[in-house]
Amino acid sequence: MLNAPIVLYLGSRGLSAAGNLLAVAIFTRMAGRADYGHYLLIFAWSLIVYGFTTHWMRFAFFGVYQSRRGDEYVASLGLLIAVALGVIACGFAAMALSGFLDPVFLLAILSLICGMTICEAACEVTKTRLDAKSVALAMILRTCLTVVLGSSVLWLGGGANGLAFAIALANLIAAVPCLKGLVRIPLSQATRAAALQMVTYGWPLLLSFGVMAVGQTIDRLLLAHYSGTAALGPYGAVADLLRQSFAVVGEAITLSLVASAKQHVNEGNVAACNDALRTAFNACLAAAAFGAAFFIVFGDALVRALLGPEFHEHARDLIFVFAFAFAFMSMRNYYFAQVIYFTHASYLELVISLLFVAISGGLAVFLVPAYGAIGAATGLMAGYAVSCVAFMVSGRRYYRLPVDLAAVGEIPVLALLFVLASQAIGSVTANAGLALAVQAALFVALGALVVHRFGLLRSSHGELEGAAERKDGGKAVASRITSASV
Repeated sequence: MLNAPIVLYLGSRGLSAAGNLLAVAIFTRMAGRADYGHYLLIFAWSLIVYGFTTHWMRFAFFGVYQSRRGDEYVASLGLLIAVALGVIACGFAAMALSGFLDPVFLLAILSLICGMTICEAACEVTKTRLDAKSVALAMILRTCLTVVLGSSVLWLGGGANGLAFAIALANLIAAVPCLKGLVRIPLSQATRAAALQMVTYGWPLLLSFGVMAVGQTIDRLLLAHYSGTAALGPYGAVADLLRQSFAVVGEAITLSLVASAKQHVNEGNVAACNDALRTAFNACLAAAAFGAAFFIVFGDALVRALLGPEFHEHARDLIFVFAFAFAFMSMRNYYFAQVIYFTHASYLELVISLLFVAISGGLAVFLVPAYGAIGAATGLMAGYAVSCVAFMVSGRRYYRLPVDLAAVGEIPVLALLFVLASQAIGSVTANAGLALAVQAALFVALGALVVHRFGLLRSSHGELEGAAERKDGGKAVASRITSASV
């Protein structure tokens, strides 16, 4: 039996990713390297402020949510967000009035923070309440609006700041399908107890997400500082292209399988939780291994086709490094880091984020001045690799997320087999188009084999059996869960 939520999330994220790739292709051609690099600089600062202010709230909500007190938690989250955005706006206004930074630059950053906060929080609440259709609709709507509004602004000469305002507006409008089911909940239902519970659970996330945002953007900030926004444009475009592609499956996994596992653990359904998490591990491993293999084989042609020769010329050497960097990112973010939602060790996110910044930032400071973009990418890859291993090792001291050894032994080998076979096909086939078609067919065949072999699109047996055992208001039993694998 197909797992309907993961199919829905994967489909919507797939459409969203395709739309986002189209957006990058359009924006890079319309804006040029310098203007697009300026937009990426605005976005980088937005991510840092977002990470240190409101990003943690939706994850804290997910971590402490109880269905029997659902409205109370939703209203409390809304109140926390409103207060935080008000404080950020006052701080930005003070900086603008003091002449510390350009007011338009600050307003562009603020608009992106507000848009991302409201849209992501609305989707998180709706996802937690298991309304997959509304979340999927919001994803698709945001992508469509990003393309339409962003292209329109650039065509009208809005530049980097105008593009930032357009993306912010796309996020706000896209939140409507999720907010529509939540507006009936008045903020008066917010309680100090629920808000304090979220803050107590989430304060380590506030620091860790902010630190992680610095780690994920310091390469861009340093590259812009040493080489200018014209160098940042191609670097950021290729990085975002690969990151978005890996995130498609990764977010579908967390939106469906991990959310389902969290629901099962709250209800005391041990078997279903373990089955969902094991499937999540296999899906993440397949996404990481086959995603890296895909970009090693097809990345050069894809970047040239989507971004054009100007961007491809300045970024083609980065594809191989980014492929491995975001493969490690997938395993870290979408599986091993999810351990914090099944235990009280949320501080792990902070500790490992500090490790990530130390590795990626330290290497970037050392490598970017000498090696430019390739040095920045190398630092990012090393940071993700080390933090992935750190989460895998340290997280198991608190909660043993299932690790399927059969998948570990088979999936990476099949991905490597695809890369080697593709190289052989390319070397013996004179017709480039024919070689590409054969390679694509092989990728689909091996990918389908993995999906079938490990049942990545089916509802787990334990979940189906455990559905009859659910009881409303069940308490979390994370300490009782053990892995049947490793």
